[in-house]
Amino acid sequence: MAISVNKVYRTVLSIMNKEGRGFLTPDQFNRIGREVQLDLLERAFFDYNKALNRKKGSATNDEYGNIPKNIKEKIDIFSKETELLIPGINSIRPGINVRVRSSIVGVSVPTQITAGTYSNVATTGGSGSGLTVTVYSSGGNWDSITTVAGGSGYAVGDVITIPQASITGSNNPYTFPIEATDLNVYGSVLLPTDLYRIISLSRSSRSVNLEELNKSEYTYVNSSKLTTPSEIYPVYYRDSFGIKVSPTSLINSNVTLDYIKSPTDPYWGYTVNGSNGSYGFNAAASADFDLHVADEVDLTIKILSYVGVIIKDPTVIQVANSEETKIIQLEN
Repeated sequence: MAISVNKVYRTVLSIMNKEGRGFLTPDQFNRIGREVQLDLLERAFFDYNKALNRKKGSATNDEYGNIPKNIKEKIDIFSKETELLIPGINSIRPGINVRVRSSIVGVSVPTQITAGTYSNVATTGGSGSGLTVTVYSSGGNWDSITTVAGGSGYAVGDVITIPQASITGSNNPYTFPIEATDLNVYGSVLLPTDLYRIISLSRSSRSVNLEELNKSEYTYVNSSKLTTPSEIYPVYYRDSFGIKVSPTSLINSNVTLDYIKSPTDPYWGYTVNGSNGSYGFNAAASADFDLHVADEVDLTIKILSYVGVIIKDPTVIQVANSEETKIIQLEN
């Protein structure tokens, strides 16, 4: 479903060179391509909303004439889902490999262990509680120790101990200190780094949806017995740290996040010919546009409009804008 970055770049160059407009370097094209891809994704949300409003007025048809369905298909290729852990305040962030801290002075490291995977091993030590880890080993060596459930109430400098008895073949416990970057101080659900827009948040195999609130509404909801959140009617709000979920009884349980991901930045990878300095396409180092193939024409036209600014040619901008206007008129 992706659009070939090489095909678009070659098309843009072909249109420019036909009229002797100059040359667009790969680096310039890659920067422009990223901005245009984000612009087209954002426009798809606007177009989808507009098409739905028309459908309410019976201004659309079924099958190939179902415009909302066609636009939704463009957005759906960016949809993803993931399971997220609801942490407690001052909990340990999940997914941290603490095995790499074996070189820290004072850390106890076993010299032997029975190969295998030891899941959800409870730990001791520190001012908090509830931390569990998964241990992976092979050939008698510790490969990684990954934090799973983060618990709550921990502090920087706490020394955590994985008991010797919890790991088959271990000749002594494994201890490690908690660092500042380990702590989720506010107990917020950490969002994926590629998040663009949230679709929904749910739990219990999507049988219970979490209602989104504004942060200002959160206090009022919790102040009334009639609206107090429960495990059947949970709520959340978003802040700069992530997502805050209520009630607190859901701590250390999972929620399912359905979301739209940020597009992968397109990249026209290349090698430089040493004899004449020309660029050669390197497919292995390239990344295609994530957009739906139906957006290829729009993509090319928008890139050309940016190119007109770079090469300071108003004619290119005018032609590109004219073509874009025609497309908008057809949509209307």
